[in-house]
Amino acid sequence: MTTSQNNPAKTDLCHQPGLTRLEDALRIAFNDVAVRAPVIEAPLSDCYGAILRKDIVARVDVPSADNSAMDGYAFCHADLQEFVGASDAQIIVGGVSLAGHPFAREIPRGQAIRIATGASIPDGADCIIIQENITANADETLLTIPQDVIAKTRLHQHIRRRGEDVATGMVVLPAGKRLRPQDIAVAAGQGYQSLPVSRPLSVAVFSTGDELARPGDPLPAGGVYDSNRFAMIGMLRACGCRVTDLGLLADDFDVLKTALKDAAQTHDVIMTSGGVSVGKADLLKPVVDSLGEIQAWKLAIKPGKPLMRGRIGDCVVIGLPGNPVSVMVSGLLYAVPLLLHMMGAADQVCAPVRLPATAGFDFRRGTGRREWLRARLVQDDDGQWVAMPYHSASSGMLSSMVWAEGMIEIAEDCGQVKKGDRVLYLPFGGLQAF
Repeated sequence: MTTSQNNPAKTDLCHQPGLTRLEDALRIAFNDVAVRAPVIEAPLSDCYGAILRKDIVARVDVPSADNSAMDGYAFCHADLQEFVGASDAQIIVGGVSLAGHPFAREIPRGQAIRIATGASIPDGADCIIIQENITANADETLLTIPQDVIAKTRLHQHIRRRGEDVATGMVVLPAGKRLRPQDIAVAAGQGYQSLPVSRPLSVAVFSTGDELARPGDPLPAGGVYDSNRFAMIGMLRACGCRVTDLGLLADDFDVLKTALKDAAQTHDVIMTSGGVSVGKADLLKPVVDSLGEIQAWKLAIKPGKPLMRGRIGDCVVIGLPGNPVSVMVSGLLYAVPLLLHMMGAADQVCAPVRLPATAGFDFRRGTGRREWLRARLVQDDDGQWVAMPYHSASSGMLSSMVWAEGMIEIAEDCGQVKKGDRVLYLPFGGLQAF
């Protein structure tokens, strides 16, 4: 299999004339469209999924003091060395150190301190022996330690050193990161009550097409229920946008012009489905042209070629195709990265995860467009995991996206995939709207 990864020069020449490659379209869009979401200071509980706008620096060491990684007993290692080669040792327990209640004095020479996981290491102690390796009397005042345990005990054993996880002054969360539960936990562990994040973008959404019906309404002959709008709303909410649902609009120039003009005055982005191709009823492009300008149109991708980006005043307009799978693919790989960029996300956050996988199928096609096959990983007869595509590549089969767990990416210059070839697999879990 020939891919853009191993032959980039060839790929530069092989996409279809008049169409823009996805990576070029995103690069141009990132340059054209500035980060526009203002910075707000949000409480931690409101920061899940938000884009961080400033580096977060550690205020305290973690751990804040040397502490025990295990339940057991703290010793001075030098004291234990006196018993090496002798019989089992008997040592007095001179106190207790608990998490939040440390042993406040220096460890008495020749004695042990009972210690709990997370408790501070007493002054003078420099190793821990876990409780399972020691025999204590009934009231835990006297310990018997087997000779082989003493011989194996090492300096600093089972001790977590101050600052070994996080040191004061280090950047624990970089700007541009999309915040996950573990990121919020790290900020909380540093004493932050709020974080500087992007305000969610406001996005108006609607579908067009006289053949469409609203779910719940009677379905006319030859009609289809509008599913694309709900796919767009889901992707937008998943990537942190605030959505206004404008519903289903008729294929009428004046209706569309009024709706777009009004929405552009109160939203950062307008996202639509349908009406961006070259048919008689495809009115979105001329409507946007009449109110603003078209900045990009038609990508060298499959599915999803008729994709439009425009501008009405300061409002970005993204016109996705009308086929259901095309909406999902172009939305996930073009619209969502652009929206995350507008909210200040780092480039690596905007990019999908691409994993090398083994093809479990044969595939032939014409070159010129980058293509994504809906796919999942399955085990073959030898128990090896291989990438397998859905049985149909039709962009009208939304059920294929339900079946799939990811997508196989076929580069512009690749006309054939053979079973056993290496391919790139994009798991849905590595896309920012899933």
